Amino acid sequence: MSALAMAYLTLGDLDPFEMVEAAARGGFEATALRLTGHSPGDDWGFDPTNAADIRRMARLSRDAGISLVNISTYRFVPGAAPADFRPVIDACAELGIGMITANSFAGEEAEVTALMAEIARDAASRNIRLGIEFIPVSRIRTAADALRIARATDAGNVGLVVDALHLWRSGGTVETVRGLPGDRIFALQLCDAPLAAPDDLAAEMRSARLLPGDGEFDLRGLVDAVPADTEIEIEVPNADYDRLTPAARARLVHDAGEAFLARAHAD
Repeated sequence: MSALAMAYLTLGDLDPFEMVEAAARGGFEATALRLTGHSPGDDWGFDPTNAADIRRMARLSRDAGISLVNISTYRFVPGAAPADFRPVIDACAELGIGMITANSFAGEEAEVTALMAEIARDAASRNIRLGIEFIPVSRIRTAADALRIARATDAGNVGLVVDALHLWRSGGTVETVRGLPGDRIFALQLCDAPLAAPDDLAAEMRSARLLPGDGEFDLRGLVDAVPADTEIEIEVPNADYDRLTPAARARLVHDAGEAFLARAHAD
């Protein structure tokens, strides 16, 4: 199993450069990033068309000794142009990033599928995968939705990102994941929470996740349900941690994640 990676929302208030620095100082050897805003033209701390930004990120990650494992970028919605994603794909290739996380909050399934299929073809030419993250407050709500779309793209480089919170909040269980084709599971994102869902799922996912072991999810069963070579990330944004420095937040999450995985593998 690869090194535990930090999922970007853990430090989602930082720009990409700050995120890499904090993740490395927190003990991570790998991290995900939000490389762009949600839409082209959004004000963001990294421009995938800017060669200087790409060089700076490459130098920063190399000097920090941290791998960049996947990125989040523009939302896959009607009206999005595949051409907008090509500089993102090129930047990923230059930075050695092997996966783009995809989600959609608008549009009909057929439109989203067609867009993902075209972008997946471009990504495949650079040896980059597309991981669909199902989110119960989005247009792709469940693992079944994500798998159906992945298959409909007819692209072998399209699979799923399984987020523990989204799995349980969408009505899924460990058995749901056991039923997925292993070659379509690209990444697993860990966090914990009570089994009882709050009224505001969007707020919970952005600012109220718990460290592994502090909630009620069967995370050990979840880890056992995915292939051994699945990328494992930890994503624990929590407003209670905002008083800490970014590096301290990263360290807290890193140490909790490593301790959980050590216990899980010892059983």
